Amino acid sequence: MLNLRRSSMVLAIAALALAAPAMAYDNFVPYSAQGMTADGFGGYDLTTELCGLANGADVDGPYILWILTATGANNADITGPWGTAPMFKVSNGTFKYISAWWDPSTLFPGTVTASYDAKAKNAQLTISHGCRPYTHGAWCSPGFWRNAEDAAWTLTGQSKTALFNNTVVGGFYGTALGTNPTLFTVLSTSGGTYKGPGVAGSDPRTQSPNPGLNPFNAVGAYLTDQIPGYEFDPAMVTLENNLSDTCPIDHHGNLKLVIISRDRN
Repeated sequence: MLNLRRSSMVLAIAALALAAPAMAYDNFVPYSAQGMTADGFGGYDLTTELCGLANGADVDGPYILWILTATGANNADITGPWGTAPMFKVSNGTFKYISAWWDPSTLFPGTVTASYDAKAKNAQLTISHGCRPYTHGAWCSPGFWRNAEDAAWTLTGQSKTALFNNTVVGGFYGTALGTNPTLFTVLSTSGGTYKGPGVAGSDPRTQSPNPGLNPFNAVGAYLTDQIPGYEFDPAMVTLENNLSDTCPIDHHGNLKLVIISRDRN
């Protein structure tokens, strides 16, 4: 079993995503590998890696910091695997966006694009720096996943229509369900159908001294465990009622700036 200890709790000023909807502007600039270095094996790594708030990182945990330079622009947005989101203006013609971690090799050509509202002239979209995934404990509740948008599910590599017996059963829940419901069915069904007694799976985090998970909570634990750089921590389930947040992403799939960090011993 993973031995986890609570090492830090970081409270920052706001969630990453703005409340206003993102808009597309007239001028576009694609991302074309600035800020990446070939790894010699056909893939790419970030040129600059900066991890941990104590070391000057933008957030705790895995992330990528995108910078758009577009002289004279007042507004900009960025579109990538996470969908479209507004960028934050930091100075005249300079904008930033902090995304969750994505494998650098999947981010070009044409995968990430920024748009802006100034005249089109020599705009650049670059990766400034980021941090590769390393393990942090987390808990995103079943209610979170029931209301989460597709972009949040995309981070996990799972869809709402994935089947419970094919994904959750084994590790997080010990018995196959006769109907083999979808993950979203388990999350959204009213009443006690999927909220009964827990059944331990093969994953030690579902075994004594931790309580076994019922299907409802097992789906939440399973999906949390799939977020890059994070793992389901059963202690977080209890902490959820006493802390401002135990889930590192918002419903739009954006990495939050309110993060509970739990590192391995």
